[in-house]
This record gives sequence, C-alpha cells and structure tokens, in this order.
Amino acid sequence: MTTKKSRQEIAKVIRGHGYRATPQRLAIYDALHESGSHPTAQDIHQTVLERDPSVSLATVYKTLQLFVELGLAGEMGFRDQTHYDPEMEYHVHLVCTNCGKIEDLHVDELERFMSQIEEETEFEITGRRFDMYGLCSDCKREKRDISPPSLA
Repeated sequence: MTTKKSRQEIAKVIRGHGYRATPQRLAIYDALHESGSHPTAQDIHQTVLERDPSVSLATVYKTLQLFVELGLAGEMGFRDQTHYDPEMEYHVHLVCTNCGKIEDLHVDELERFMSQIEEETEFEITGRRFDMYGLCSDCKREKRDISPPSLA
C-alpha cells in the first residue's frame, strides 16, 4: 500500500529544499514507486533507461540519496545490496532468507506501539526499521514440495 505523491507534490518538496525538480528526478521517483517492491539503484536505472536512455546510474544513485535525505524514500541494506523503500508510513519488512524477497506488512498497532514507547520512556524516536526474517509463501511452498515423503 505505497502512498505515491503526485509529480506536483514531489516537485514542490524538492524545490522547497532548494533543489531543481528535473525530469530525471521525477522519472526516478516514478520508477521507485512503480517497482512494487524494494528495488536497488540498478533496478531503478533499468526502468528509467526505457524512458530516458541519457540517465546515468550515477544520477540514479545521487537522486536516491537526495530522496532519502528529503524523507521521500527509505534506504535499507539486505544481502550486501542497498534497497530503496518507497513507503514511508510505519510498516514491517518481511524478508525471505531464501530468495531475498522483501514484502511490506502494514500493522495498525505499530504507530500506537511507537507512541507508547515514547510516552513510557521519554525516549524520542528519530528513526525506525522493523524487519522480520523467514520464508516467503513461495519458498515455503517450494520447500514443502521437495520434502521427502514420510516413512510412517
């Protein structure tokens, strides 16, 4: 359930921080949200190249770093690669330890939980990341399909 801002809203945020809202930056934002997952810079670059072959991988990296700084994207390291998260609302990452797939799970109580922590401890939360590791449904099914039959 990714909340994508309009191009006008993104341009306003970018300009509001003193940067130019170039067509390349907006195309990178679109590609990040259209991925439907947690893409790497290389994934986003491949998508953007289909629309604008002049966009370099370096431009994608710099733009993604800008988006992270401006709070338009999250940055996460998994399996020795950096992935970018277009979803900035509170959510949990379900990370498959077999295939590396990352899925988002929105939990209504998560925001309340964070507020409770701040209230009870007087701790100001300035960052958060919730990751759960295990097997995705595809890998779980595949594992079940290749299990040897029981000798019972």
